[in-house]
Amino acid sequence: MQTRSELRKQQTEPEKVPTAPVNHHLRFRMVGIIFMTLLMVSLVLNQTFLNKRFVSHEITSSTLESDLLDSVHDGMSQYGIPAKMLTKNAADKIVRKSIDQVFAGQPIRVDLSPVTDQLAGEADSQLAQFGISTSLLPAGTSDAITSNLNSAVNSRINTPQVTAAINGLHTVKIVNSTVLAVSAVVVLILAVLAIFGRHFLMSFSWITTIALVVSGLLVMITRSIIPQLAQNAPDYSSLAVQCASDFQGTAFTWLAILAVLAVALWLVRLIRPLVSSRH
Repeated sequence: MQTRSELRKQQTEPEKVPTAPVNHHLRFRMVGIIFMTLLMVSLVLNQTFLNKRFVSHEITSSTLESDLLDSVHDGMSQYGIPAKMLTKNAADKIVRKSIDQVFAGQPIRVDLSPVTDQLAGEADSQLAQFGISTSLLPAGTSDAITSNLNSAVNSRINTPQVTAAINGLHTVKIVNSTVLAVSAVVVLILAVLAIFGRHFLMSFSWITTIALVVSGLLVMITRSIIPQLAQNAPDYSSLAVQCASDFQGTAFTWLAILAVLAVALWLVRLIRPLVSSRH
């Protein structure tokens, strides 16, 4: 039996109206979407424009390789060395080694000793026909020619623009690696928190789906921008189209992994209540 004072107190206190259920995981999902998108974008960049194998393929299968080799041929011509002395295999090795140096943040150092060695071999065979040995030549002649040839070629290649591009690429690689590591750690932490909070399926089904859509849109936008970058350089238009197509193909391969994960999470969410209702 309530007393009169208790009844009066109950009447004066404001009645607690049950509030509508608030989605307290919304902020969690927003953070998850941001870092999942950053993770996918950094992964795509790491496998395309910041990947030595991808860049090497794009260069060796385009006109950019011939432009690089033109600088090499110009240096060789100063010493009367014909372009045919540089074989396709040797040219590809030069390009691949140059790309390795660029990705290491180092200036390009072309080594043409195979060419000079080949020339020395031909000189030996030709002089031998007249009974003359190249051992009669001054010591170090071949090494001096190789050194001068390398210096001439490298000075043509390592222009201020190329040096700036190498430094810029090195900086972008560091930033992308940092973003990749941080976003991966954050996504992992969010997954653990979601599992212990018993909302992993509900949260990550939305996180993966929305991040997939956003990442896909960014890939499509990038793919459409790349060819436009070569509008002022018609010689590189085919390279730009090729890069755009290969970038999209590689990017969609990685996004497909996220798509499979998103579909799996949604299927589990849909099937789980049906299984529970049967029991």
